[in-house]
Amino acid sequence: MTTLTRSIPRRDILDLGDYERRRDEIRTSAIAARKLHRIELGSNAILSFENRETLTYQIQEMLRTERIVKEPEIQHEIETYSELLPAPDALSATMLIEFPEKAERDVRLVEMLGLDRHLRIDFAGAGSASATFDQRQIDVERLSSVQFVRFQLTAAQVAALRAGATVTVVSDHPHYNHSTVIPAATASALIADLDDARATEA
Repeated sequence: MTTLTRSIPRRDILDLGDYERRRDEIRTSAIAARKLHRIELGSNAILSFENRETLTYQIQEMLRTERIVKEPEIQHEIETYSELLPAPDALSATMLIEFPEKAERDVRLVEMLGLDRHLRIDFAGAGSASATFDQRQIDVERLSSVQFVRFQLTAAQVAALRAGATVTVVSDHPHYNHSTVIPAATASALIADLDDARATEA
């Protein structure tokens, strides 16, 4: 995944003391945003679309958990998570692949190698947007259970999303064949994310 020029502003990241005081409020809002952006793809995969709020929250939680206070380390976390910001013409997501039992997980994550060539979003009347996976997460022996993916959209696909067309997340991998229609509320949230990215770049 290519490093982007967009970045979460340093001023948006609270120091640890301020974050602790506001954490309950920030966490409640971020969890609601995460729920709205979450798509279940079959019973073992979740696509969690990212936006500025969800990523800022993840940075804050990482700083809190690791007790990170040094400026270079804070900047590193900002740069890492900023790679997942949506663009005016692209959606980003964290994909979680979950198999509770280790024995099954070890087998299925090997079977699902090549998923990076089998994931897309279909837009009714406007074609498909294939997923681009972060190659740093690709293992030659088994699929990592956490993947960072990006969907580059055409102008027609953005217009279809705005117009309320049926939009479907599809995996056609032979060992994981599932599809899920994106609910209207989630589609509206994704439009807002594209608009936010456009406004930020203006």
